[in-house]
Amino acid sequence: MVRFVIRRRVRGRQDRGSIGGRGLKYSAFISYNHRDRNWAVWLHRALERYSIPPRLRGRETPFGPLGKRLPPVFRDRDELASGADLAAAVRQGLEDSAFLIVICSPNGARSRWVNEEIRAFIAMGRRDRIRLIIVSGEPMSADPEVSALPPAILEGADGEPLAADARPGQDGKQGAKLKLLAGLLGVPYDELRQREAARRQRRLAIIAGASSIGFAITTGLAVAAIIARQQAEEARRIAEQRTMTAERTLSFVKGMFRVSDPSIAQGEGEKITAREVVDRGARMLETGLEKEPAAKADLGVTLAEVYNALGLYRRGYEIVGATLKLHHDEGDVRVRQLTTLGETQALLGDYARATENFRRARTLLGSPRVTPALRARVLFDLGQVQSGQGDTKGADGLLRDALAIDRSLGDDSRADVARDLEALGTNAFYSRDLLAARKLVMEALAIRLAVEGENSPSVTDNRNMLASIAYTNGDLKGAEALYRGNLARDERVLGPQHPDLGITLNNLARMLIDQRRFAEPGPLLERAIAVVEGQRGKKVDDLVFFYGNLAIVRSNSGRATEAATLYAHAAELGRASQHPMLGPVLTDAAESACNAGDTARGLALLGEAAPLIKQDHAATPWRGAWLQNVRGACLVRAGRRAEGAALITQSEAQVARRWAPETFIGTAVRVHRGLLR
Repeated sequence: MVRFVIRRRVRGRQDRGSIGGRGLKYSAFISYNHRDRNWAVWLHRALERYSIPPRLRGRETPFGPLGKRLPPVFRDRDELASGADLAAAVRQGLEDSAFLIVICSPNGARSRWVNEEIRAFIAMGRRDRIRLIIVSGEPMSADPEVSALPPAILEGADGEPLAADARPGQDGKQGAKLKLLAGLLGVPYDELRQREAARRQRRLAIIAGASSIGFAITTGLAVAAIIARQQAEEARRIAEQRTMTAERTLSFVKGMFRVSDPSIAQGEGEKITAREVVDRGARMLETGLEKEPAAKADLGVTLAEVYNALGLYRRGYEIVGATLKLHHDEGDVRVRQLTTLGETQALLGDYARATENFRRARTLLGSPRVTPALRARVLFDLGQVQSGQGDTKGADGLLRDALAIDRSLGDDSRADVARDLEALGTNAFYSRDLLAARKLVMEALAIRLAVEGENSPSVTDNRNMLASIAYTNGDLKGAEALYRGNLARDERVLGPQHPDLGITLNNLARMLIDQRRFAEPGPLLERAIAVVEGQRGKKVDDLVFFYGNLAIVRSNSGRATEAATLYAHAAELGRASQHPMLGPVLTDAAESACNAGDTARGLALLGEAAPLIKQDHAATPWRGAWLQNVRGACLVRAGRRAEGAALITQSEAQVARRWAPETFIGTAVRVHRGLLR
């Protein structure tokens, strides 16, 4: 009966929805006050970019054998809101980090959350793995205005702790960095300092040596130029053509932002929205770049992707569809067209056509100028579709192939790595491997926070997935808190009409339903339906969830006739899309009908639901038990007491293993048992 929706993002936007052992996922966790953010950003980059000396590689450390670089470093973006508990994501980051690095300053010393993070790390038995870096203030000062050490560091400690000191006149930034690295790697500071000095000497020697061989290089280049003259002429012709295309493309983009009213351009008039800028670009593209069909197609794809990001999927579909009428021979552009078309179709619920276009794109991956990132994107999209269609094993292979490509591309593809991890986590969720799902999503969330920040829609997606996992584990309060946070963030970042907002509204409503709080979910669901139907259409498959949930609310608010109509509409949508939630919706509809006295209709709905539950939900046995429990109650109400009592008795233990007595389903099971008294 779980009826939440996992927000489905394509390429880090809509997706149908910590690696390693404990303490091994991150080399370190950086704890800091938000006023010291610049120091935290510098330190994070310095640690992750440091090249570990070859002779140290392979050495065992608390975070595993050393490689070329340290494992990722966790950096929390900002302090938490006053009055909140230490966030679950931060706690998980601490648990998954081998060391805690504290940026010490008067700001950090007065920070409640820096002190909480230190105490939490010490409570894990890792006081000896705390490393300090002083960036301002004075250590051990009695004056709270200048004291640099957080009080939690000194609680239960013997003497003054050792620290790297980045202040001028002390270790300086470079020396402090090396001291921290020495502590993380378990080597003497002087060893790293001497290695850095030796490396600087080698660089000077290379520069000096380069001048002595300059003449030989110049001569070799001259010979090569003569040999390659003909190839160069051809390359120049192609380069000139591409330069002309690039200039025309740049001129087009500039025109999108050009306005005729100077007061508006200077910000004195009415604000220009992102939608207006994109609409202007779409109008310009209709008659522009006629002699550059590949550039026109590529720009059209980009505009479609922007419309999709704004939640305007049908407009995105129109734009990308128009680009397919342009004739050109650029294979990489054609791959982008087909991929974006497929992604837009998936957002609109047309998964069959989306799959067809992803497969067409895959056949063109050998075309010239198809980048590894684009190749990974196609594999990712195919994996997502297969996961949504139930082929979790096949999806896992495709998604891991995409992840391997994106990881090979380095720092520039970190957002795509997060995207792949998110999809793998969602796939693991569908496979009922909740532990793996949570670890994958937590790893993706850490990357998203570091790369995109707290207000990224993808960060909200990750927390949406974590809420789904919490819900499946029976933590309704925890899931509700995550969804409420997501709702506030969606309204601020995405606006009131984005389809993702509708999904979050539905999910929050479901949490309230399962806690039997029927007053609040109705308005949430009405708003969710209006948003999704307005942007994605009235036949999109996710609406099965929305209408089914609203029917439950109406049924439990004394509005049985309205509930029956809503259930019928949800079932119609489910039959049209062969939605896996059709069986559970029919079961709920049967429960409502039997409660209202229409046992004949209720039993008929259960007859339709039974094979669907068996087919689509074999991995969740409580669903089949719930159907049998509802059938038993319906039979008792129909006068077939002995038959119904047997079904209630056989099924209630299985349902109770999933649902607590005070929940919506748990209460219904108790009511059914009461019919036998």
